[in-house]
Amino acid sequence: MRMQREIAKRLIVYFTFLFITVAFSGCVGPIWSAALIVDADSNFKAARTVEAEKYAPYEYYKAEEYLHKARQKQAYGQFERAVDYAKIAKDMAILAQKKSHDAKASESGPSTIPQNSLNPPATSPSKENVEQINTP
Repeated sequence: MRMQREIAKRLIVYFTFLFITVAFSGCVGPIWSAALIVDADSNFKAARTVEAEKYAPYEYYKAEEYLHKARQKQAYGQFERAVDYAKIAKDMAILAQKKSHDAKASESGPSTIPQNSLNPPATSPSKENVEQINTP
């Protein structure tokens, strides 16, 4: 009798664990894919704001197409593929941002800020120097 109770308890625990696992495994795909698609979309919009379409067109359009494909796969319930496409879209959008920043920096040329204004002197000016500057 005691052995039957132990077996019954183990079966209850086993089936409870199995039920919880099955119940929650279906929720992970849609949530994970939606989060990655939102993340990829925000990176894509950031790439658009830094004019990646002009400076990094390959990466920009690849990110756009993979983001579209990720949304399409998510709509059809193919969440694993949607996650894969969203990751690629995010990576391409980030790469497009970097290339766009680099292209803009090289296009603008060297900085026009004087070198001494970037690194001010470590000591404060003496009283004599201040008086010389203030006298006409």
